[in-house]
Parts: sequence; C-alpha cells; structure tokens
Amino acid sequence: MNSESMPLPATVQIQQFEEPVSDLSGLLGKHIIYTYSNGWEYEMYYKNSDTVDYKVRSGSVGGRVVKGQKASIKQLQTALPSENTEGSEREMSLYMISWVEPTGTSVVQVLNLNRREMRSVILFPHWVVKEPLKTVCFQNEHLGLMRSYRDQGPTYPIHSKIMLGRIHFVEQCMLDNDNIINPH
Repeated sequence: MNSESMPLPATVQIQQFEEPVSDLSGLLGKHIIYTYSNGWEYEMYYKNSDTVDYKVRSGSVGGRVVKGQKASIKQLQTALPSENTEGSEREMSLYMISWVEPTGTSVVQVLNLNRREMRSVILFPHWVVKEPLKTVCFQNEHLGLMRSYRDQGPTYPIHSKIMLGRIHFVEQCMLDNDNIINPH
C-alpha cells in the first residue's frame, strides 16, 4: 500500500485549556549557590518574576557575570501526596526557568528547592564551546560584543549539556536588589 492510498486520520478535536497560575513566592528573591556534578559552580539570584542575575564561579566560563537577564519562570508543581499520611499533601517547590542569552546560549533549569537540586539543560552554540573565554566578563558592559560574536558564529553544531546540580547555599533576599550578585 503506498502513501497515496492510505486513509487520512480522523480530525482530532483539541480542547483549549487554561494554564494554572504560577505561585512564584517560594522562588522570587532567592539567592542560591549550587555546584554541578562536573564541578562548575554557579550563583543565582531570582530577582523578580521575569529576571535573573547570575555569576559563574568556576568552570569553563568561570568569572562570567550577567545581570538583568530576562527569563521565563513557571511553577511546575505545588504539592505531592505525603509519604507518611494518607490523603494529605506536602509542599513541593518545583520551578522551571529558561532564557536565551545574547551569546546564543539557551538555558533551561528545573529547580527543586525541597531536595536542593538543580537540573539544567544548557545549549551552547559552537563558538562558545570553541572559545569560552570570550564570554568571561561582566556581560552587561559588553552586550554589543557578545551579539557580534553570536552573529559571527559558528552557531552550529549546538552542544547540549544536561547537568545535575546540588544547592549548597540558599538565602531569601528582597526583590530587585542590584547588590546580590557582584559583577566585579
């Protein structure tokens, strides 16, 4: 039977639905430090509902600092059934954060504050993998340069890193505090 004589699938009716409201109160204002299994250490500050600041403390781009990075932040889960009391629920702080940097690097984090774990997917353009030291700076002072490096490429192949991080420092700070992540 060739593709011309195969019957077409029935039309599927897609139901519209509303996305649940994200309660970001357990994340916003958090200042954390975590280390990935490969030894890279990061410092993050969830500045407000659409902005993060961060510093790469060690690794191939150690010394890189970014402030005011626009991000998409969503709550993934608010509660799980309790393991010890039938029918009750315990709080679970699970969040997804994603952004695309002027370098062309894309980042997706899934943050579990209860377990102090960070799971990340980082998609590095080829130029960053070839010359990571070009990104080691206070990015805000070099945005034009980062965009020009991105535009010169090469972008492809994209290098994907999936990493598990352990959070070893957490503090609650005020929102929109420009003094949490020090660029110098």
